Amino acid sequence: MSKIFRTLLVVLPALVLASGCASDKEKNCPAASAIVDTAIATVFKNSASTDPTNILYTVEVTGVRSHCDVDKQAVNSISSVDISFRATRAPNGAAAEYKVPYFIVVSQEERLLAKRIYMADFSFEPGQTTATFTQSAESIDVSAGKEKKTYDYNILVGLQLTKEQLDYNRASGRLDP
Repeated sequence: MSKIFRTLLVVLPALVLASGCASDKEKNCPAASAIVDTAIATVFKNSASTDPTNILYTVEVTGVRSHCDVDKQAVNSISSVDISFRATRAPNGAAAEYKVPYFIVVSQEERLLAKRIYMADFSFEPGQTTATFTQSAESIDVSAGKEKKTYDYNILVGLQLTKEQLDYNRASGRLDP
């Protein structure tokens, strides 16, 4: 028992120091979040009106988490982003597979510096009305400009919406605070 106790006395302070370093390092990472205006996409049946009875499915971004490696000067970072989604549909009994486009943007204040579009695959099992899934994006590079640091930048995630989908979100009050 005393050998375990001595080991813990040596290991625990090292873990506390290491976790303090990790949190300080994370402070220098670009912040990551979803863009509210593009966090929900409603997909309607082919050539159907935007009446709620014609909704095929709805998908939304439910979470964004990032991890990054940043240099000591906080000038360059490489991030990975994990995005959580939830899709819902009315009960209909049939299995179905879909793809939803989403994007990741690197921004600095009001300026968009880089945008990349991805595709997420998801499916509903027979009778299933809710599906949750995650996607990961690796190697999101941020190189800080003159007199800037990596923490001055943001990594933003959203669903690639059509104008009609964005208008539907606004008309249905989904974007109200």
